Amino acid sequence: MGLTVGTRTTTTGGGSLTAVGLALSLGGVIRSQETLALAGVSLTLTSGLIVTLGFIYRWMTDTRAERRALAAAQDRAQEERQSYFALKAANEAEMTRLHRDVVAERANNAAALAVERTAMYAQLERDRFQIQTKAFRTGVMFERAGLLEPDAPVPSNIISFPLTETPSVEPQERSREHGVVGP
Repeated sequence: MGLTVGTRTTTTGGGSLTAVGLALSLGGVIRSQETLALAGVSLTLTSGLIVTLGFIYRWMTDTRAERRALAAAQDRAQEERQSYFALKAANEAEMTRLHRDVVAERANNAAALAVERTAMYAQLERDRFQIQTKAFRTGVMFERAGLLEPDAPVPSNIISFPLTETPSVEPQERSREHGVVGP
């Protein structure tokens, strides 16, 4: 950023007044006029102060470096903002995909559960039918055998033991021979 028109004019005027003051001071010294020399020194100091204040003003108002730093910071902030929005969009897309996958998995599990439940009920009905059939056959067999009548004799194959006692057989005595040890 360059100097403004006012600052340039002030600095140029201050520089020319410095030249005039130096000329007056030099002329006063050469002619031995103290008043002229003092006026030239005062004019030189004043114009030097004006030029110095112009440079200080320029230094104080020169914001080129700060503007560059601000522009770089704004660019970085914009890039981070765009990155944030891109990551946020990617995260939302991933969450949507995961939610869709979970919903599909739940639907698949519910369908598989319904199929398994139907198969289990069918197997239960088959087993129940077989048990009922077997129980009915058993009942028919008992009815045909006459086992379901309340006063029907129960056929059995019981072995009857004789009521008389059998004579006891006494053990025979063994002959004892030479060298045989026994009871």
